Amino acid sequence: MASFKHAQAIFIGSVVFIILAIGFISLLGNTRSSVPATDTRAKAGVTATLKLSGIVSSINDTKGVIIVNNLQFLDATSNLGTWTVTPPSGFIIGSVGPGSRVTLTVNPATFLAATHTLTATQIKVER
Repeated sequence: MASFKHAQAIFIGSVVFIILAIGFISLLGNTRSSVPATDTRAKAGVTATLKLSGIVSSINDTKGVIIVNNLQFLDATSNLGTWTVTPPSGFIIGSVGPGSRVTLTVNPATFLAATHTLTATQIKVER
C-alpha cells in the first residue's frame, strides 16, 4: 500500500509540474508579444542620416554609379568593404575619379547591407 501512495504522489506531482510549466510558458509568450517588433532600419532612421567615408575605386558611367572601397562610418574604424553608390540627382559623376576620398551622407532606408548598395543624398570629395 505504501508503494501505491508513493506512485500516486509522483503522478500528482508530475501533473502539477506540467500544468505550472504550461502556465509559465503561456505567461512568457504573452509578455514577448506585447513588445512591438522594430525594424533595424527604423532604429537607424532616428538619426535621419548616416555619415560614411571611403575611396572611389571605379566609376560606371553607363549605370551612373560609383564603386567605393573601404567604406566606413565616420565615427568608426571598421571597414564595411566595397559598395555601389548611387549619387544624388544633379551630382556630376565626372567630378570624382579613382583614388578620390569621398564623404557620403546617406538615408538609412537606402543603406542595403545585403546587396552592398546605397543611395547618397550628398557626396563631398575630400581634396
